[in-house]
Amino acid sequence: MSQKRVVPSEVEGVPIVLTGSATDMSDFNLNPFRAFTGGFPTGIVPKRLLRKYWYPPVPNNGDDTAKYAPYGTRKIEAVLIKEFGAENVAVVHPNNLQKVVGPKTKVIGITSMEPTGTGFVSRTYTSFVGFGGEPIAAADFRELVDEPILRKWGAKIILGGPGAWQIHRAKLQRKYGIDCIVMGEGEKTALKIFRMALNGEELPSVVETEPPDPKEIPCIVHPSIFGTVEITRGCGRGCKFCSPTLRRRYSFPLEHILKEVELNAKNGTEMIILASEDILLYRSKGKFLPNREAIVRLIKSIAAVPGVKYIQPAHASLAPVVYDPKMVEEIGPILLEKSRWVTNGTRYSSVEIGIETGSIRLMNEHMKGKMLPYKPEEWHDTVTKGIEIMNENRIWPLATLIIGLPDETEKDTIATLELLDKLRHSKVFYVPLLFTSEEDCMFREARHMDLKHLTPLQWELIATCWKRNIEVFVSENEHWKIRLGAMIAYAMYYRWKHGRKILKPIMKFSGWGE
Repeated sequence: MSQKRVVPSEVEGVPIVLTGSATDMSDFNLNPFRAFTGGFPTGIVPKRLLRKYWYPPVPNNGDDTAKYAPYGTRKIEAVLIKEFGAENVAVVHPNNLQKVVGPKTKVIGITSMEPTGTGFVSRTYTSFVGFGGEPIAAADFRELVDEPILRKWGAKIILGGPGAWQIHRAKLQRKYGIDCIVMGEGEKTALKIFRMALNGEELPSVVETEPPDPKEIPCIVHPSIFGTVEITRGCGRGCKFCSPTLRRRYSFPLEHILKEVELNAKNGTEMIILASEDILLYRSKGKFLPNREAIVRLIKSIAAVPGVKYIQPAHASLAPVVYDPKMVEEIGPILLEKSRWVTNGTRYSSVEIGIETGSIRLMNEHMKGKMLPYKPEEWHDTVTKGIEIMNENRIWPLATLIIGLPDETEKDTIATLELLDKLRHSKVFYVPLLFTSEEDCMFREARHMDLKHLTPLQWELIATCWKRNIEVFVSENEHWKIRLGAMIAYAMYYRWKHGRKILKPIMKFSGWGE
């Protein structure tokens, strides 16, 4: 057990303070899929109402620290507590910075997912509703770094997290007053940076971290938002648009995982998110071959922990599903029992998968390892069979598709539309995304896709995805709301900049056209 920290009433301050934006420090009313709306634009709904009802602050402990925090923040916290002691580290919601930052505060660490709103989801859906302003997550981050208390006592400000690259690429580091940007896995390198800050040393402007040895990664010591627990790290499939593919894949010991699950469950998180680039490759055998025994034991063990009400796997790939359907048959009932998702009276479980494209050519060029142990030429069969097996076990996946991959042609888009046609009777929630070149991926120099460069066929693809979503996930007596929204959207788009070219896709996904 870690020592409980007590903040004196006069607020002398805590040497190390960790925080994040209001968006990052919320559980979105225990809905991890709703958290994606942090990438949607501001201006549509007043922020005051959003923060109260859509993404309220995480609750506080008795000492004004946050009861729950992002998993990455909790990992860094654990490293710092081990080195400097629990009394010298505080994790807080931005609303409470005034209560823990004081003259003794030497360093403030900020974790961010989307500080400028230039990730896949933010770029895509802010573009679609472009008249609503900047992404919510970006606005909240700017509000955080503009908070005067951060600099009142001269504390060093360190930025890390999955979105830290966005500030570096946008050249906003100086404007936002950030002393050091840490990019990559932080458990090993971040400790050195925090020690330098505490000693008053000059910090490097940008640091690319050294990957930690798996044995160096500690268990979290306080509960995480959504009860997030890391199952595996890294991927290794080699998709050029994705950063985890650059990291070596390894699986955490079951004892390590259960310790974090128990910590979260004892603190009332209810949900456990299984963080992994591919949960079905936990303790995998050979070249991406699933280990059924290890996966079934993992899911059963987590489900058996007292207090675990919901289990939500983060990501999975389809090839392991096809390779070992029996594995899915064994874990499917457990995931269904521990699911909170119900649509039109039907309960189901879900997990994010990546379809990305139906083009065999693009699979060969940009993601040749995505379907291993199968060949790129088998991608359509892998997708259709994998989703069929999932659906048979009441798993309705959330599937991403990337629009505008480098060198994408009309033939590639047609191939994706053909794949969607093969899936026309499947239970899938599609999330089409505009291609974004993130800093820590092999496509870092590639050009972003944007709405003004979409072809009519790419608009057709986006419309087809959302038409399917409406058919599966919206009850028929609610379809009038979609049609009304489509009329408003077309009026706004026409006036804004897209004009007549988006009439056909809007008509299609609303149910007025084919």
